[in-house]
Amino acid sequence: MRLLRFCRSRASVADLAAELDLPLGVVRILLADLRERGLVNIYQPVASGLSDVRILKEVADALRRL
Repeated sequence: MRLLRFCRSRASVADLAAELDLPLGVVRILLADLRERGLVNIYQPVASGLSDVRILKEVADALRRL
């Protein structure tokens, strides 16, 4: 199965859906089934720090200046 090959490297569900040209919801269901069978592990993304409101405001301000 192509999905299992792509799961060898950590990739987001969106990246997997794009690579396989499948709807996001379909890939989520397939991954849930694979997880139940113990064929894949699912990891939560690490916070990137973009939730800092100050940084988001600085980016918005810079974009407005363009």
